[in-house]
Amino acid sequence: MLVFAILPGLLLAVVLSLVLLIYRASRPQGSILDKVPGKHAYSDIARYPENETVPGLFIFRLNAPMFFANNAPLRERLKEMICTTDPRPRAILLDMEASSGLDISSADMLAELVAELKAQGVELLLATVREPIRTMLWRSGVAQTIGEEHIYPVIEEGVEDFRARFLARD
Repeated sequence: MLVFAILPGLLLAVVLSLVLLIYRASRPQGSILDKVPGKHAYSDIARYPENETVPGLFIFRLNAPMFFANNAPLRERLKEMICTTDPRPRAILLDMEASSGLDISSADMLAELVAELKAQGVELLLATVREPIRTMLWRSGVAQTIGEEHIYPVIEEGVEDFRARFLARD
């Protein structure tokens, strides 16, 4: 009799834990990054306001894996940041360090985001892209949409390419 009284409680606890996990994952935290002075590293400007900014480049790291449940909030947050950043950035460098894989809905969201940003004159760049993500980007055609030349193994390479293409002209 005791087993039958405990079992519903355990099942309820498991279900509530899963719901809470999905809820938290669907509202991921992110960090705006800038260069740590004197180093080849980038960190959260909220914690280190002395970091050096790159004019025209918005560097954002999603502090959670990208998947179907957080695609819409991420997309809206990036679009909002573009509208509220003055001056408007020329590119967004999305650091994918926290993601080890990419589902098809995330790949689709990235392709849609590229088109929306291009319409506003903003490029989407990706950094710290792991091999499983690269594979999904290629298979889904998103790598071609973004442009393979805009997918970097580390943030520093994306920043240097941005500087060469945009800041050298100004």
